[in-house]
Amino acid sequence: MNTEGLLRIHFTAEDQGRLRLATATDWMWEVVLSLHLLQSEGPDLVFDPWRQRLAELRSPDLEAVVDFLTVINPSARYFPDFLTPVTGTGEIATGIDAVRCTPKTQFSVQLTRVAHARFLPPRARLLATGDKDAVAHVCRALRTYYDAAIAPFRTLIDLRLADVRREYARITTTRGSEALLRSLGPGCAWQPPLLLVRYPYDRDLHLGGRGLLLVPSFCCVRRPVTLFDRDLAPVLVLPIRHDPRWLSASGRCAADGKTLGDLLGDTRARILDLAGNGALATGALAGRLRISAQTISYHTKILRDAGLITSNREGASVVHHLTATGVALVNGRPTPVGQW
Repeated sequence: MNTEGLLRIHFTAEDQGRLRLATATDWMWEVVLSLHLLQSEGPDLVFDPWRQRLAELRSPDLEAVVDFLTVINPSARYFPDFLTPVTGTGEIATGIDAVRCTPKTQFSVQLTRVAHARFLPPRARLLATGDKDAVAHVCRALRTYYDAAIAPFRTLIDLRLADVRREYARITTTRGSEALLRSLGPGCAWQPPLLLVRYPYDRDLHLGGRGLLLVPSFCCVRRPVTLFDRDLAPVLVLPIRHDPRWLSASGRCAADGKTLGDLLGDTRARILDLAGNGALATGALAGRLRISAQTISYHTKILRDAGLITSNREGASVVHHLTATGVALVNGRPTPVGQW
């Protein structure tokens, strides 16, 4: 691969057996990498509309939050690992709680490394000491930024990443872990026992039987990312392919049924449309759409995981209702922050 550097990930046979795929969107990675996008220069067909949306929301308080977070989380060869703890839950609150529980020594070591390349303001220097108030401040800042920059687009991000994870899982199930390693995209090349990854500089990562967690990320661009600390559980965060129209679709769903179908897939769009006219059971949806109840259950699980519907058992039936987010998407309205 023609790159400025390579990350060489060394696999053993045991590591191949312990290759894992994230089961949910990791919102801490989306927060951290989207902050990197805000620091990048030059036009970006995919993310410039998102930057514009965020600029329209910017207030002095949000501006201060972004300034603080970009200081401690630079778009550079090094940024702190404590901002992206592995929780496996897919919940932003759990990730922020994990940041709150970071040992003082990790704050100190990691922010000292950041300080080698840039000046840290007083509050960031307090965070490096593990000061309780400074830790509380960074946790509030992460939540404020997530609510403004990520939460309004959570459904779109979650649906796209669910599709990516599902495709990776299908490859693993039908063809095995080596096929998955060969399918990770142009930034990766599987040359057993090495996974060669496009990277800013040359680096070796020996898995040593720990396996590797693959995390597809919406806001990861250009090249994969991994943790700096080799002693942490190995993670490889992967870019995905984007439709440049992803953001413009979010405001036109009600006016154009085809747009909603393009966003969700025709079957899921029709399920949302039907559920928008009143709660329907799995069997009723299967009858209306003339597909099996098993297929309906497959699609409703995806919609439920994305926060667009809820499903409740009523007698012998499972009945599906639109959430506030689902109603907003069907009606073409932005979902208020906090509705996720």
